[in-house]
Amino acid sequence: MAHFKVDCVVVGGGISGTTSAAALAQEGFQVLLCEAGLPNDKRLAGELMHPPAAARLDALGLLEPLKAAGAMPVYGFVIHRGPDDPGTMLSYAEVPGGRASSVAADHALMTRTLLDAVEGRPGIQVWSPARVMDVRFDADGADVEVRRGDDTVMVRTRLVVSAEGRESKIRTRAGIEVQRTEPFRMLGWRIPNGSLPYPGFGHVFLGGPSAVLAYQVARDQVRIMFEVEMDEGTELSDALLAPLPQPFRDQVAAVARTERPQTARVYGLIPQRFTGSKLAVVGDAGGCVHPLSASGIAFCTADAVDLAASMKATRGRRDPVGRALARYERGRRGPMRTRATLGPALVEALSGDSPDLALLRHGLFRYWSESPRGRRRSMGLLSTHDHGLPRMVQEYATVAAYGISGIFDGVVPAREVPSALAGLARRTAGQVRAWRQS
Repeated sequence: MAHFKVDCVVVGGGISGTTSAAALAQEGFQVLLCEAGLPNDKRLAGELMHPPAAARLDALGLLEPLKAAGAMPVYGFVIHRGPDDPGTMLSYAEVPGGRASSVAADHALMTRTLLDAVEGRPGIQVWSPARVMDVRFDADGADVEVRRGDDTVMVRTRLVVSAEGRESKIRTRAGIEVQRTEPFRMLGWRIPNGSLPYPGFGHVFLGGPSAVLAYQVARDQVRIMFEVEMDEGTELSDALLAPLPQPFRDQVAAVARTERPQTARVYGLIPQRFTGSKLAVVGDAGGCVHPLSASGIAFCTADAVDLAASMKATRGRRDPVGRALARYERGRRGPMRTRATLGPALVEALSGDSPDLALLRHGLFRYWSESPRGRRRSMGLLSTHDHGLPRMVQEYATVAAYGISGIFDGVVPAREVPSALAGLARRTAGQVRAWRQS
């Protein structure tokens, strides 16, 4: 058996793996990246990133390769309350100190481009295909058994980085428990020359069984995604299509009649911790929420940069890797707590059908329509530029207060007003209580 030695072994060559390798190598560490096999174009996964993610990729020299490969600019989001609603625009340019745009691209193209971009960089070796068969941790590092074709190589490393996604095997082996939400299915299609109302913006269409997300992934391709229950089929119902404006609705229906969708089994996941002995968990392996928030790539890139910064900060000290992991754990906990709170709250506010959520949704759109500061603050949170839980709870309470006007605007029937107000108060109090207990 051959033997090999590096500072860091990154397991998984997706977005979190490639950016982790690039960030660690940029700080002078020797990195081995092992990828068993990138997903094909039938898999539905993260494609749209917020500006903080684009800024990190730019600093790592990885944004230009994506643009050269055809990634499309994204300037924000437009939320439509029905097929005839002109939409409420939330622009990245409104966030103080942030970038005015980001990018989106087909997931398979994005992962392949990033892997190609890091291969051959100083300090990085890419083994692909290469499958990690076993990891044995000890006080000084880990022995990683890697299978490459017919050969097995034992790699000695100071740090293992699990970038394996939601189903991380190394996270499980390390005894890190996770909390999972009930799964659902996402159905996605690429729509040739799809007619989105606002090219260059992500679109959220409301009014159906669940929110629908659409955005450009190429000059002549629009991605659209629908959420359905696990026991539902893959055919698009009239109810799912109803929120879409014309002619986009007919374009989507025509493609869905002739092409099978890309699919993904999706669930929220929160690990009890993000590190183990000489192990860092990054990206979706370290937690994920509903794809409507589009926060996945932002956290992938943030984890990469923060882990590398932690390794740099503790270099030369006693037990540098242990100290770096403790620093990474502390730094990640707050943003992940905010993400895990904001994601479900956003989905409920936009898609929930109870009277109290109808008031909350009314308040949200009134807040965005009447308050430029409200749009700035909301977009700061949604784009992950601001990840403070106190700000998120403050914004929730403000939106709830705006929502009370809905009782005078006929948002809920008069007989349901008392229960709607009580429900809105309970939800707001629950957010405040969760913040105080965090």
